[in-house]
Amino acid sequence: MESVSCAIPWSRSEIQPMTKIYRIGQIVPSSNTTMETEIPAMLRAREGILPERFTFHSSRMRMKKVTKEELEAMDRDSDRCALELSDARVDVLGYACLVAIMSMGPGYHRVSEARLHKRTLQNEAPTPVVTSAGALIDGLKVLGAKTISVICPYMKPLTKLVVDYIENEGVTVRDYVALVRNRRSGRLSLRADALFAGDRTDRTPGRCSCDLGSGLYDAPDVGAVGS
Repeated sequence: MESVSCAIPWSRSEIQPMTKIYRIGQIVPSSNTTMETEIPAMLRAREGILPERFTFHSSRMRMKKVTKEELEAMDRDSDRCALELSDARVDVLGYACLVAIMSMGPGYHRVSEARLHKRTLQNEAPTPVVTSAGALIDGLKVLGAKTISVICPYMKPLTKLVVDYIENEGVTVRDYVALVRNRRSGRLSLRADALFAGDRTDRTPGRCSCDLGSGLYDAPDVGAVGS
Protein backbone atom coordinates (compact mmCIF):
# COMPACT_ATOMS: atom_id res chain seq x y z
CA MET A 1 0.00 0.00 0.00
CA GLU A 2 1.43 3.33 -1.04
CA SER A 3 1.97 5.73 1.86
CA VAL A 4 0.50 9.19 1.69
CA SER A 5 2.52 12.12 2.97
CA CYS A 6 0.67 14.52 5.30
CA ALA A 7 3.42 17.10 5.25
CA ILE A 8 2.32 20.64 4.51
CA PRO A 9 4.70 22.51 2.20
CA TRP A 10 6.04 25.75 3.62
CA SER A 11 8.85 28.16 3.23
CA ARG A 12 10.70 30.08 5.95
CA SER A 13 9.30 33.34 4.60
CA GLU A 14 5.76 32.08 5.29
CA ILE A 15 6.37 31.66 9.03
CA GLN A 16 4.89 34.59 10.96
CA PRO A 17 6.19 35.51 14.41
CA MET A 18 3.76 34.89 17.27
CA THR A 19 1.82 37.98 18.26
CA LYS A 20 2.49 39.09 21.80
CA ILE A 21 -0.67 39.38 23.90
CA TYR A 22 -0.52 41.67 26.94
CA ARG A 23 -2.90 41.34 29.87
CA ILE A 24 -3.84 44.79 31.18
CA GLY A 25 -5.02 44.85 34.80
CA GLN A 26 -7.05 47.85 35.96
CA ILE A 27 -7.84 48.83 39.54
CA VAL A 28 -10.87 51.11 39.32
CA PRO A 29 -13.39 52.76 41.69
CA SER A 30 -16.74 50.98 41.73
CA SER A 31 -18.52 54.13 40.45
CA ASN A 32 -16.06 54.73 37.59
CA THR A 33 -17.36 54.28 34.04
CA THR A 34 -14.54 55.77 31.96
CA MET A 35 -11.40 53.69 32.41
CA GLU A 36 -12.82 50.37 31.19
CA THR A 37 -14.09 52.25 28.14
CA GLU A 38 -11.23 54.58 27.23
CA ILE A 39 -8.16 52.40 27.91
CA PRO A 40 -9.44 49.52 25.73
CA ALA A 41 -10.45 52.02 23.02
CA MET A 42 -6.96 53.54 22.97
CA LEU A 43 -5.19 50.18 22.81
CA ARG A 44 -7.63 48.75 20.26
CA ALA A 45 -6.77 51.69 18.02
CA ARG A 46 -3.09 50.85 18.50
CA GLU A 47 -3.78 47.30 17.32
CA GLY A 48 -4.70 48.75 13.94
CA ILE A 49 -1.11 49.79 13.27
CA LEU A 50 1.07 47.57 15.50
CA PRO A 51 1.13 43.78 16.03
CA GLU A 52 0.69 43.56 19.81
CA ARG A 53 -2.72 42.56 21.18
CA PHE A 54 -4.32 43.25 24.56
CA THR A 55 -6.85 41.76 26.94
CA PHE A 56 -8.40 43.75 29.80
CA HIS A 57 -9.09 42.66 33.37
CA SER A 58 -10.51 44.76 36.20
CA SER A 59 -10.95 44.69 39.93
CA ARG A 60 -13.08 47.35 41.61
CA MET A 61 -12.60 49.31 44.83
CA ARG A 62 -15.86 50.32 46.53
CA MET A 63 -16.60 54.07 46.46
CA LYS A 64 -19.99 55.81 46.28
CA LYS A 65 -19.14 59.31 47.49
CA VAL A 66 -15.96 61.30 46.92
CA THR A 67 -15.13 62.03 50.55
CA LYS A 68 -11.83 61.85 52.39
CA GLU A 69 -13.02 58.84 54.40
CA GLU A 70 -14.21 56.89 51.35
CA LEU A 71 -11.08 57.74 49.38
CA GLU A 72 -8.89 56.44 52.19
CA ALA A 73 -10.96 53.26 52.52
CA MET A 74 -10.85 52.78 48.77
CA ASP A 75 -7.08 53.15 48.67
CA ARG A 76 -6.75 50.46 51.32
CA ASP A 77 -8.95 48.25 49.15
CA SER A 78 -6.47 48.59 46.29
CA ASP A 79 -4.27 45.97 48.01
CA ARG A 80 -7.01 43.38 47.55
CA CYS A 81 -7.39 44.39 43.90
CA ALA A 82 -3.67 43.98 43.29
CA LEU A 83 -3.75 40.48 44.72
CA GLU A 84 -6.80 39.50 42.65
CA LEU A 85 -5.33 40.78 39.39
CA SER A 86 -1.94 39.22 40.06
CA ASP A 87 -3.77 35.87 40.38
CA ALA A 88 -4.53 36.35 36.66
CA ARG A 89 -0.82 36.99 35.98
CA VAL A 90 -1.48 40.29 34.25
CA ASP A 91 1.46 42.07 32.63
CA VAL A 92 0.82 45.45 34.25
CA LEU A 93 -1.41 46.93 36.94
CA GLY A 94 -2.96 50.36 36.41
CA TYR A 95 -4.43 52.14 39.43
CA ALA A 96 -7.07 54.31 37.81
CA CYS A 97 -8.13 56.87 40.39
CA LEU A 98 -6.24 60.14 40.37
CA VAL A 99 -7.80 61.79 43.42
CA ALA A 100 -7.59 58.67 45.60
CA ILE A 101 -3.81 58.91 45.27
CA MET A 102 -3.51 62.70 45.41
CA SER A 103 -5.79 63.01 48.45
CA MET A 104 -3.31 60.93 50.46
CA GLY A 105 -0.66 63.65 50.31
CA PRO A 106 2.18 64.95 48.12
CA GLY A 107 4.16 62.29 46.28
CA TYR A 108 1.88 59.47 47.45
CA HIS A 109 1.85 57.81 44.01
CA ARG A 110 5.36 56.53 44.72
CA VAL A 111 4.22 54.98 48.02
CA SER A 112 1.18 53.35 46.40
CA GLU A 113 3.08 51.93 43.44
CA ALA A 114 5.74 50.42 45.70
CA ARG A 115 3.17 48.95 48.11
CA LEU A 116 1.02 47.37 45.40
CA HIS A 117 4.07 45.94 43.65
CA LYS A 118 5.07 44.39 46.99
CA ARG A 119 1.63 42.72 47.20
CA THR A 120 2.19 41.10 43.81
CA LEU A 121 5.61 39.89 44.94
CA GLN A 122 4.01 38.30 48.00
CA ASN A 123 1.63 36.54 45.62
CA GLU A 124 4.60 35.18 43.62
CA ALA A 125 3.46 37.16 40.60
CA PRO A 126 5.69 40.26 40.40
CA THR A 127 3.89 42.88 38.33
CA PRO A 128 4.82 46.47 37.44
CA VAL A 129 2.37 49.05 38.77
CA VAL A 130 1.46 52.45 37.37
CA THR A 131 -0.95 54.93 38.92
CA SER A 132 -2.80 57.61 36.98
CA ALA A 133 -1.23 60.22 39.26
CA GLY A 134 2.27 58.82 38.68
CA ALA A 135 1.72 58.59 34.93
CA LEU A 136 0.58 62.22 34.83
CA ILE A 137 3.63 63.47 36.75
CA ASP A 138 6.05 61.31 34.76
CA GLY A 139 4.45 62.40 31.49
CA LEU A 140 4.80 66.08 32.34
CA LYS A 141 8.47 65.53 33.18
CA VAL A 142 9.10 63.67 29.92
CA LEU A 143 7.51 66.57 28.04
CA GLY A 144 9.67 69.02 29.94
CA ALA A 145 6.53 70.94 30.95
CA LYS A 146 7.13 73.88 33.24
CA THR A 147 3.77 75.68 33.07
CA ILE A 148 0.44 74.07 32.18
CA SER A 149 -3.32 74.49 32.37
CA VAL A 150 -5.58 71.67 33.48
CA ILE A 151 -9.12 70.41 32.83
CA CYS A 152 -10.47 68.12 35.57
CA PRO A 153 -13.72 66.10 35.61
CA TYR A 154 -14.26 67.12 39.25
CA MET A 155 -15.80 69.84 41.37
CA LYS A 156 -13.59 72.77 42.34
CA PRO A 157 -12.25 71.49 45.74
CA LEU A 158 -10.95 68.26 44.21
CA THR A 159 -9.59 70.12 41.20
CA LYS A 160 -7.63 72.39 43.55
CA LEU A 161 -6.24 69.27 45.26
CA VAL A 162 -4.97 68.06 41.86
CA VAL A 163 -3.45 71.47 41.13
CA ASP A 164 -1.60 71.51 44.46
CA TYR A 165 -0.28 67.98 43.90
CA ILE A 166 1.07 68.85 40.46
CA GLU A 167 2.68 72.06 41.70
CA ASN A 168 4.37 70.15 44.51
CA GLU A 169 6.13 68.18 41.76
CA GLY A 170 7.64 71.38 40.36
CA VAL A 171 5.15 72.20 37.58
CA THR A 172 3.26 75.51 37.67
CA VAL A 173 -0.48 75.35 36.97
CA ARG A 174 -1.35 78.68 35.40
CA ASP A 175 -5.06 77.97 34.95
CA TYR A 176 -7.54 75.18 35.69
CA VAL A 177 -11.11 74.19 34.90
CA ALA A 178 -13.39 72.20 37.23
CA LEU A 179 -16.08 70.62 35.06
CA VAL A 180 -18.60 68.26 36.62
CA ARG A 181 -19.25 65.48 39.06
CA ASN A 182 -17.30 62.30 38.31
CA ARG A 183 -20.14 60.00 37.18
CA ARG A 184 -21.53 62.65 34.83
CA SER A 185 -18.14 63.07 33.21
CA GLY A 186 -18.27 59.57 31.76
CA ARG A 187 -21.06 60.74 29.46
CA LEU A 188 -19.22 63.79 28.14
CA SER A 189 -17.35 64.25 24.90
CA LEU A 190 -15.24 67.32 25.54
CA ARG A 191 -13.81 69.71 22.99
CA ALA A 192 -11.73 72.84 23.24
CA ASP A 193 -14.79 74.99 23.94
CA ALA A 194 -15.06 73.15 27.28
CA LEU A 195 -12.27 75.44 28.43
CA PHE A 196 -14.96 78.09 28.86
CA ALA A 197 -17.75 75.84 30.14
CA GLY A 198 -16.54 75.12 33.65
CA ASP A 199 -15.47 77.00 36.74
CA ARG A 200 -12.26 78.81 35.84
CA THR A 201 -9.79 80.89 37.76
CA ASP A 202 -8.65 82.71 34.62
CA ARG A 203 -10.48 83.27 31.32
CA THR A 204 -7.31 83.73 29.28
CA PRO A 205 -7.35 81.27 26.34
CA GLY A 206 -4.40 79.84 24.46
CA ARG A 207 -2.92 77.45 27.04
CA CYS A 208 -2.66 73.75 26.41
CA SER A 209 -4.96 71.83 28.74
CA CYS A 210 -4.40 68.41 30.24
CA ASP A 211 -7.34 66.01 30.48
CA LEU A 212 -7.14 63.95 33.67
CA GLY A 213 -9.28 61.05 32.67
CA SER A 214 -12.76 61.74 31.30
CA GLY A 215 -13.82 62.38 27.74
CA LEU A 216 -11.83 63.31 24.67
CA TYR A 217 -11.28 66.81 23.37
CA ASP A 218 -9.08 68.84 21.08
CA ALA A 219 -6.63 70.88 23.14
CA PRO A 220 -5.77 74.29 21.70
CA ASP A 221 -2.15 75.34 21.27
CA VAL A 222 -0.60 71.97 22.09
CA GLY A 223 2.83 73.50 21.52
CA ALA A 224 2.36 75.45 24.75
CA VAL A 225 2.63 72.28 26.87
CA GLY A 226 6.26 72.84 27.72
CA SER A 227 6.05 76.60 28.00
